[in-house]
Amino acid sequence: MARARSDKLLVHAAGSSWDWLQLGRGGQVRGSGQCDPAAADWPQETPATVFIDAGLCMGLALELPPLGGKKLQQAARWAAEEHFAGSAEDEHVVVGPRADDGRLNCLGIAARVMDELVEKLGTLAVERMLPDALCLPWQPGELALAESGGRILMRWGDWSFTALDAELAAELIDTMAPPDSGWIWHGGQRPDWLDQSRLVQVRDGQPLLAVLGRNAEAARVNLLSGPWAPETAAVARRQWRWIAVLAGVVVCLLLALAAVENYRLARHSQRLADDVEHQFRKVFPDISRIVRPRAQAERELARLRFGQAAGLLDLLHQAAPVIDGQKALKLDRVDYRNDELELALRAPDVAALEQLEQRLRALGLNADVQGASLDQDGASGRIRIRRGGGA
Repeated sequence: MARARSDKLLVHAAGSSWDWLQLGRGGQVRGSGQCDPAAADWPQETPATVFIDAGLCMGLALELPPLGGKKLQQAARWAAEEHFAGSAEDEHVVVGPRADDGRLNCLGIAARVMDELVEKLGTLAVERMLPDALCLPWQPGELALAESGGRILMRWGDWSFTALDAELAAELIDTMAPPDSGWIWHGGQRPDWLDQSRLVQVRDGQPLLAVLGRNAEAARVNLLSGPWAPETAAVARRQWRWIAVLAGVVVCLLLALAAVENYRLARHSQRLADDVEHQFRKVFPDISRIVRPRAQAERELARLRFGQAAGLLDLLHQAAPVIDGQKALKLDRVDYRNDELELALRAPDVAALEQLEQRLRALGLNADVQGASLDQDGASGRIRIRRGGGA
């Protein structure tokens, strides 16, 4: 039992089979494994830190004044609502540290996902839960990378991170990486598409879980809060309950002040509601009739936020098999703007580019070869692709 109290357990809750690592007080590995969470073989009595798929979370930087306790939590939830496609009532927002520019770093995750994760962890004594990519070692000017279960973990800022399927990461990594950043590989199966020349350092020799565990404290955030607070926090609350009883008299004296505060907050809430309507009309002048401001704003924001991304993924999904089937073609660059996908390609000759154009048109896409030219190494050109029905 003494060993169990001094040990710590790291669990990577990503994919269908989860990795786990048991570390001693000095950091030495006491046990490791990989298992289905439904048939877990990790030590149940050891306090655990759980790393979840960063793709399930959203990193937010919110403009909020200094507040404390529940007021800060409530304000963060209200401010984060504009970043969600659905209602904030269905989201779990966790307050993190403030950035150097004064903004409040937060994490957002669906409450449904939290319920599913906690249910899978069962009786495990979980004390912290963090997005895996947020715990990659990172410094300014770096793009931190790692692989786990076929997904690529990426971190390119103090609070900028994600985890993508390897194929999608190959398409988007150049758009996410800061210009002239140094790419640091921290472990896992390095994909074939990763440009070796971009890797300025490869850090091997330790399991990825151990790397994430060393950097977990620096994250200064914990998804296990509110309804999902760990049992250790509940025990601490029960130990302090008698203090609340002794403070009852003081609470009674403060009731009058609370009533005044509630009245002030009610007036402030009404002013905020008026301000919301005023700001709504400034941001969405085309909506003449305001019936349910939040629902209407959610629809407009969802359309603006996801319209471009959905268009890009849809065109890539249709065009990728055709391009992949042309082994002689080399893709140099991908651009997307104004619902138009532009591919910069190299081919043995101009005829190969024209053949690709015809195959894309056969799929119902509008494809046009632009700026095709020949040199001693073959042909180069750009193909602009739009959805069918355009000019």
